[in-house]
Amino acid sequence: MKTLITHINPHLDDIAAIWLLKKFYPGFDSAQVEFISAGEGNKGLKESEDTIYIGVGRGRFDEHKGDLADCATSLVWKHLLKENLGPKDEIEKLSLDEIVAWVTMGDLGKLGQERWGDFSVPAFIRPSNNSPETSLKSINLGGEILEMILVVIKRKQRSIKDWQKRIEFQSKFGKTYAVQSASINRAFCNSQDGDVYLMYDPDGKSVQYYTPKYDLDLAPIYQKLIEIDGSASWYLHQSHHMVICGSGSAPDSKPTKLSFKQLIDMVKSI
Repeated sequence: MKTLITHINPHLDDIAAIWLLKKFYPGFDSAQVEFISAGEGNKGLKESEDTIYIGVGRGRFDEHKGDLADCATSLVWKHLLKENLGPKDEIEKLSLDEIVAWVTMGDLGKLGQERWGDFSVPAFIRPSNNSPETSLKSINLGGEILEMILVVIKRKQRSIKDWQKRIEFQSKFGKTYAVQSASINRAFCNSQDGDVYLMYDPDGKSVQYYTPKYDLDLAPIYQKLIEIDGSASWYLHQSHHMVICGSGSAPDSKPTKLSFKQLIDMVKSI
């Protein structure tokens, strides 16, 4: 039986390290997890082919031996990459790079206090007592949460790649960006510097015009689209900040017949 051992009441970096080992380290996908006290973990403990220590034991995955710029997660990740055991997919690798960096900065106290509040990941995965049962629950919950975070970060990484092919132009509304992507969404656009965004999903044929600016009204875009493409299911959001055709919430909507270029030209014509 393969075994992963960390200290009781594991921290996020210990949980993330175990998560990475179970995902990528050969033979450890179904490894059992055991806990020891931090006091015992301060001793030099010897690993074996079937036993790996994380955050304890003063071994390769214990930062307490003097790795001041690392944590258990970053030590595991560096080892996996060095041994070519990480993901082969570029997007997944970039996403995990970001998660490891976030966990490491948090463990080193460099994220800022606002990132460690009552509603943060580290706060609600911390065990409520000193029992192995709650520690194991913390390990399992932390792994599930990290899997969900990975999905979100992978989408962002795909969005970053898609964003490199954006088209920028000036319209009546200000700096306008148009991009073809199945990943880019409003949250991603909010991190950019545009006034209006045209997001066109070439796979699902869904379209969205969006502005994060409170003083902009996209009703003229909606009115023009109804005029030239009235058979499609165009929808003007009540905020007048979104004009949408097709979405996961409306699978029965009628898609637009307009091409990506025509959707751009329409905005330019207003």
